[in-house]
Amino acid sequence: MRTKIKLTKEELDYLINNLLKNNNEILSQLIFTEENNNMIYVELEVGVADDIRELASNNVALHFDENYEPTEEGWILERFIDKFYL
Repeated sequence: MRTKIKLTKEELDYLINNLLKNNNEILSQLIFTEENNNMIYVELEVGVADDIRELASNNVALHFDENYEPTEEGWILERFIDKFYL
């Protein structure tokens, strides 16, 4: 089953250039469309969303500051965990 997930441009940039930078297998399965000049929708299979959520979960612990607060990257990864949970 396919679904659509709404991303900001910042989230899209991080997804492509960081989280999936070395994972063309997942990246090639994503279809992107832009709406309203600020929101991007990614269409993907539920299993691919699970893979992205797992990658984000594996990386989020690396992005907390000395006060155990998420850094900017940590917040993006936490949003991915929520958004890609289907």
